[in-house]
Amino acid sequence: MVEYVAKSLAEKPEEVLVEAFERGGGTVAIKVKLADEDVGRFIGKAGRNIEAIRTLVRVASLRDRKRVFVDLANPSLSQPHSAPRGRRDGGEVPA
Repeated sequence: MVEYVAKSLAEKPEEVLVEAFERGGGTVAIKVKLADEDVGRFIGKAGRNIEAIRTLVRVASLRDRKRVFVDLANPSLSQPHSAPRGRRDGGEVPA
């Protein structure tokens, strides 16, 4: 289900990769990797899309009595930005 929704939202559906990992204790982690330009579409405005996907997965997993987590696996999200906010040119901020 997660793969279908992710590919439907993506402009590059061929780059969507969804993997599920058993964590133990009835818990499953689903990692979604997308093209960098599709990450924003998957997350949605104010996180609405990813929260809706997580809600659907949670409801679907109740029947199997498992806890399922959906996370993004894009490495570009974990790297810090090169310039702090408000400093686009890297120069000093006027006082």
